[in-house]
Amino acid sequence: MPKKNNFTLLFFCVAITFCSAQNYVSTYAGNGTPALINGDTAAARFKNPFGMCIDKFENIYVADAGNNCIRKITPGGIVSTLAGTGVAGFLDGPAASAQFNSPTGVYADDLGNVYVADFLNHRIRKISSTGSVTTIAGDGTAGYLDGAAATAQFNYPRGIVRNKSGALFVGDSWNHRIRKISVTGTVSTYAGGGGAMSVGSVGALLNAQDTAARFYTPAGLSIDRNGNVFVADAYNHRIRKIDTSRVVSTVAGSGPTGNGSGGFLNGLVANALLNTPTELYVDSAGKIYIGDTFNNRVRLVSTGVVSTYAGKGPAGFVDDMDTLAKFNYTRGVVCNASSSKVYAADYNNNAVRKIAFGTFVGINEMALKNELLIYPNPVKEYLNFSPENKFQSTELDVKVIDVLGRETCFLNFNLNRSLPLNKFLPGIYTLFISGTDFKITKKFIKE
Repeated sequence: MPKKNNFTLLFFCVAITFCSAQNYVSTYAGNGTPALINGDTAAARFKNPFGMCIDKFENIYVADAGNNCIRKITPGGIVSTLAGTGVAGFLDGPAASAQFNSPTGVYADDLGNVYVADFLNHRIRKISSTGSVTTIAGDGTAGYLDGAAATAQFNYPRGIVRNKSGALFVGDSWNHRIRKISVTGTVSTYAGGGGAMSVGSVGALLNAQDTAARFYTPAGLSIDRNGNVFVADAYNHRIRKIDTSRVVSTVAGSGPTGNGSGGFLNGLVANALLNTPTELYVDSAGKIYIGDTFNNRVRLVSTGVVSTYAGKGPAGFVDDMDTLAKFNYTRGVVCNASSSKVYAADYNNNAVRKIAFGTFVGINEMALKNELLIYPNPVKEYLNFSPENKFQSTELDVKVIDVLGRETCFLNFNLNRSLPLNKFLPGIYTLFISGTDFKITKKFIKE
């Protein structure tokens, strides 16, 4: 057993109450430069990607808001323009010549049709499987009017989903309502009400039945296998649920409401804080992934707890371990069920990011030098290094990070033989060793 005094140790310990696997964030498509370029994910470029969806064939669709078009990413990593010219406008017809104006929400059905919330056109559009774009609801005027689809009015629609019966639901953001478009082409108010309407109006927070409930700029929508509609209630800083009886409840989030009033806190769903969540995705197991936009994070709701799935918080563009990576306005988020990979639209970074368990992969791949071995793993008291003297002459920074991304240990020394861990609580940790020209990342389990 190596002695404790092989090097100087400065550390503080943080209690760990649970363990979970850590993921890596990489850049899947786009490099930060705004442009409209198709091709493989390494060459493709986006401009302010917003909403996302994934179909049963694992194609990902992106509402490329700044490029005024809908993009498609195949499972093989080929990016194409599904519809739109890149020029803001309004025009139905063949997908290659159709025009959109800052589309924000997309939903793909099992027949190959894609539905679009065309934000600045105040319309709901459809891209058929045969490549034709039509308007299925909205007259183009910002307003609030139920009735026949052709004359109905929306006020900056954002999220969109479709249930098994074919009805569409729309996050009608500045009407502070969730609207429904029936299969027969009738628009009605599904949930939400009140007299506050128009851009900048102040919504409210109230759990109640259908139109008695209140929202504050509802944005992204997702639907579960039972037909419950989940809402990213942006300025209420909460995730809401509308069950099939149209009863509205709060799933996660607390604190004051209003623009600029959000916060950040992990924990029980009743206590957690979000900051302007604008998109979300509910997987088949009922887990909710959230594009927590102003927190620059992807959050996860599971078993009654809100945690950080990825993102450190400060705006940036960094590929790294999950809670050390940086985003800049996370928007749309989807989960590929077969691979358990999560994809997020990184709005201000003009990119689509990937969160996956394993080594770094992607355009901005981080160079790792893993020549160092650590043992034993799991470890009880001392973490040993081999070869022992590999970095003995190099001044190093060493950090140990817990599963929440917090530094539990910071060191600056000449690495010799072992790291004492007897004061660490059981859990999963990540060891970071960096010198002037290298970085090593190792995960270990403290028993």
